[in-house]
Amino acid sequence: MFVLTRLSDVIPVAPSLFDADYTQVLIEEIDRKYANKVIADVGLCVTLYDFVRIGDAFVHPSDGTSHSHVEFRMIVFRPFVGEVLKGRIVGCTDEHIRVSMDFVQDIIIPSYALQTPSYYDTAEKLWVWKYSDGQGEGVPQTWSRCLAVEKFYMDLHEEIRFRVTNINFTRVTKTAKGELVHRALCIM
Repeated sequence: MFVLTRLSDVIPVAPSLFDADYTQVLIEEIDRKYANKVIADVGLCVTLYDFVRIGDAFVHPSDGTSHSHVEFRMIVFRPFVGEVLKGRIVGCTDEHIRVSMDFVQDIIIPSYALQTPSYYDTAEKLWVWKYSDGQGEGVPQTWSRCLAVEKFYMDLHEEIRFRVTNINFTRVTKTAKGELVHRALCIM
């Protein structure tokens, strides 16, 4: 679920921060730039883990800001396909269930990936799983009245477990009309 990813970047430090501890300033600048951001094909950056290498600082002509080439490791949220995660249902439509893990809200479970048989209850606006216990095989005859099909409603704000089947990254791009498509991590 969480992995360490090695990244490299040139981090600018404003002149007003020169009197502070340089390493601490780099930590704050890296967290400001990367924390809670999605890097395509990497995952959701959480926080800086450690530095691998901090290069010398240099100043461009007519610019008082120092720039340092820094190699560092970030803690990144990137689930793997097949992993079982826990989250809360935050929305249902007839096409999918939307799940939140507090720090990731773009988790979609499409209708075809739900337990079978499941159906969408239009009156309740919820998905329902019709659970059967296997037709009573190996169950004593006295329990036969307990063999009915159970309906389990997937209520909003209920905690569920789900298996990751796909991970999609949406990149930030500017369209011809000037609209932005936001970068997102979508787990299915």
